[in-house]
Order: sequence, then structure tokens, then C-alpha cells
Amino acid sequence: MTQFAYADRIPEEILAWGDELARIRQDLHEHPELGFDTARTCGVIAAKLREWGITCDDLMVPGGVIALVEGNRPGPTVALRADMDALAMPDCSGNPWQSVVADRCHACGHDGHVTWLLGAMRRLSLTRDFPGRVLGIFQPAEEIGRGARRVIESGVLDKFNPLEIYGAHGSTAFPKGEIGIHAGPVQASCDFFYITLKGRGTHAARPHTSLDPIPTAALLSESLQTIISRKTDPTQPAVLSICAVQAGNINAPNVIPESLTLSGTVRTFDAGVRAMIEAEMRRMTEHIALAQGLGWEIRVDNLTPPLINSAVPARHATSVAEKLFGAQCPVDVPLSMAGEDFAEYVNRIPGIQMYIGMADDAHNAMLHNPKFDFNDAVLPEAVWFLSEIARTRLEELAREL
Repeated sequence: MTQFAYADRIPEEILAWGDELARIRQDLHEHPELGFDTARTCGVIAAKLREWGITCDDLMVPGGVIALVEGNRPGPTVALRADMDALAMPDCSGNPWQSVVADRCHACGHDGHVTWLLGAMRRLSLTRDFPGRVLGIFQPAEEIGRGARRVIESGVLDKFNPLEIYGAHGSTAFPKGEIGIHAGPVQASCDFFYITLKGRGTHAARPHTSLDPIPTAALLSESLQTIISRKTDPTQPAVLSICAVQAGNINAPNVIPESLTLSGTVRTFDAGVRAMIEAEMRRMTEHIALAQGLGWEIRVDNLTPPLINSAVPARHATSVAEKLFGAQCPVDVPLSMAGEDFAEYVNRIPGIQMYIGMADDAHNAMLHNPKFDFNDAVLPEAVWFLSEIARTRLEELAREL
């Protein structure tokens, strides 16, 4: 039997769902899916929603599910969002529900996010004692930074016109049960870059007949780091990380390769800094490649903007957390250079991403670690928290309209 966080403060009805929710979460963990290829996950979500009498659409957003719970009187709309895709990495958690798909793993906890949103929509559908409606967005492709944009392009926000949006992310950076809430910047923009240097390969014993991309890549790698250390205002957070280098064949140590590719990521909170870094990357790549007689290609994928949480939703979420779980429960959130495409929604309507702590003796692996597993003990807490955020905020918004 799971020992649920804040069990003494959560309605018995929601606590009674705890083990059922854990089984749903573990099933999703066992069968992870990537990007927009989330047919099985969508099937599980839609089946549960329909079983509980909740209206849903699994066609409007490719790879996603949109759910709607109507209140018992007219009013505005607020949205709750959960991401649902997994990561292309091995699962080394060792649990009975460990991934059965090679190199696929819910190491970011999206299996738990789906489950707590299912529970929140279930809770809201049983009471319906609120004005307006709650829109549930089960979003694919967060890990590749394209899912939120696809939801928006599909017309979901235009059709349902939510006035605010709320999301939550599980985190072992916080103790089990704590809820991290911050108004303002919380997560950085995310860009991926791919640089290819094109030379001329030959026998390693005749390097003078080659155009060797490897020493050029070393020069370029060193130079790119000076963008952060010498061209970026030190008061502006920024990261440029080269994360992969591919060239040649490890089993052919006597062959100078024709080409080399670098890939990596850029993170910042400022649009001007973001644009400057990309411009400097392009300039350095071109000039260093030319100086060494090589050709080049560079591609920068601008994925997600920085996540800047809105003040009013943050205040509301804080007040709900304090009321439900005590004044010690909500805590501030330090800046993170990790990206989150929830920012796409907040660029269009007020919203906030919150962080629900999961750390305990059995759950201390960080996100994106192959030993990470979601902590089912926080599921009822999150269900209660998210459903009450939506219900009470709709009451407030209806009075203001």
C-alpha cells in the first residue's frame, strides 16, 4: 500500500483512487512512446476519460488528447496541461513496470503528469460545482520542443479560449510533497544546433593531402565557448554546450575523415542574447572553416522560448497550496537552464508551470537519469491541487467578468 503525501489533508474519495492511479501510471511507464508517435498513450487516456464520462477529442491534436469538463453554470474557461511523451534512452530503474521498449523511457515523469491530469479531470467531472469549464490538454512532443506549438496551431486555444493555463512537473529537486511556485523567469529558452565541417579525407600517414575537419572542430569548439565568456553580459544567464561530436570510424584509426558534425544546445532568458549567440555561432563557424579551407553547414533549431510564469496565476496557485497543504508547502523555485515548451502557452495567455516534489529515499535520481522513476505517492496530492486550482480560479474569474 502506497503511503501518499498529505494523506491527512486529501479527500477520502481521491485517496481511494491512489492505487488505481498508480497502476495507470505504471502501465504508461512500461509502454513509453516518443514525440508525436503516442497512439497507445492516447488510447489509454481517451479510454479512461470516456469510462469516467468525460468528453474528449483524440483527433484534433496529432498525438494528443483534448478533454473538457463543463461546470454546472456558465462562465469562463481555464486549462490544465500535461505532457505525455518519453525519452529515447534506456530504463535502468529495475522496477516491475520497467519499460518493455528498448531505449524508450519515461525518465522525465510525463507518465505521472498524464496520470495526475486524468485524476484532476475525474475529480472535476464528479462535482461540476463551478462556473465555466476546464480544458484538459494532454500534449505530445514536449521532449522535442514541438508539442505545445502543434497544440496551438491545431486551434485549441482559439476554439476554447482559456483565460489562463496551469501545468505541473514532478521533480526530485524538491522533497516529496513540496510544491515549487515562482512568478517570473523559471526555465530558459531552448535551441539545438548542428554544425558540419566538410573537408577531404585521406590516409592518416599523408595528412598534408587532406583537409582535416578534426583540428578545425577543436578550434571551433574553443571559440564557441568565448561567446558565453567574452561576448555575453555576465549578468545574463546563458549556456552553450556542445554535446556530441561525430567523425570517422573508431575502427579505422588510419583514416582522416571527410567531414565532422558537432551538435549541442543554447539556453538563455533574453531574446537579444539568444539572437546574438546564434549570429556569433554562424560567424565563427564560417570564418574558422574558411581559414582552414573547409566547407561548412550550420542549422539552428529555435525550439522553445523562455518560460516566464505569470504573476496572477502564481499568486492563485500559492494561495491554493497554502490552503490545502499548509503554509510550509509552497516554496520558491530557482532558475533552471532546462527548457520547457509550456512557455509557448504562456506567451499567449497567462499561465504558470509548477513543480511537485518527489524526492525520498527511494526516489532521488534526477530527471533524464536512466534510474529515474516517478513517485506515485504524490499522485493524490497533485490531483487535489490541480482540480482545486481550476475550480477556485473559475469562481474568481466568473466574479470578475
